[in-house]
Amino acid sequence: MRLSLRVFCFALALGVVAACSTAIAQEKNDADKLYNEGNARYKSGNYQGAIEKYTEALNIVGDYRYHYQRGLSYKNSRQYDRAVSDFEAAISLKKDFAIGFNALGGVHLLVGDYDKSIESFKLAAKNDPRLDRSRKGIGEAYAGKAQQLLDAGKFEGAGVLLDEALTEHSENAKLYLIAARVYNRLENAEKSISSAQEAIKLKKRGAMGAEYFELGIGYKKLNDFEKARAAFMEAKKDPTYSRNAQYELDGLKGR
Repeated sequence: MRLSLRVFCFALALGVVAACSTAIAQEKNDADKLYNEGNARYKSGNYQGAIEKYTEALNIVGDYRYHYQRGLSYKNSRQYDRAVSDFEAAISLKKDFAIGFNALGGVHLLVGDYDKSIESFKLAAKNDPRLDRSRKGIGEAYAGKAQQLLDAGKFEGAGVLLDEALTEHSENAKLYLIAARVYNRLENAEKSISSAQEAIKLKKRGAMGAEYFELGIGYKKLNDFEKARAAFMEAKKDPTYSRNAQYELDGLKGR
């Protein structure tokens, strides 16, 4: 009789565990259904609707994928603080989530928080060295930081940062353009010229008025007026730099 009671109690316990497992599985299925509905809304551009569905899913189950997708929806809705919170939540649930770190770096880049952007992109690259987007993101964040220092008149600091960045991101045309500007202000014409030339060589499309303008300034500082004039003539083809280039050309008359 005692043995039968034990068997009964054991069977009862197994039934409770099985019931709990079934309930948990059902909750996950319900949450995944809401998640997929959110994805459909996201793809259609209905970001607010997607956020609502992802939130419903998260109220059932805390899943890093739900946080990530809601973060993308917040980002596309320009709710950057909330996007950061969701990407950080996704990363806390999946420590090696390279795409999550990459997305976090992208938001920090958008709002001009370049130090955090560089840190996040580097963590993305560390967790997935094949993630080319994170490497490009690091270069863009360095460029933003360097431009920020340049605008603040911190030319020495910008130069140090650019020297560091270009050792690892020598394929980034924007970094070379900013470097050309910085070195011109540091009165290092040779380095400015080589940077502007690299920017011109690497830039794949679009006007190059800025690159040729800095090249012209560099040559002007070296009193190489013939090359300066040629560079300013190229810069003049870009409507954005046409006026400034003509001003420099007028100043070179008779030289």
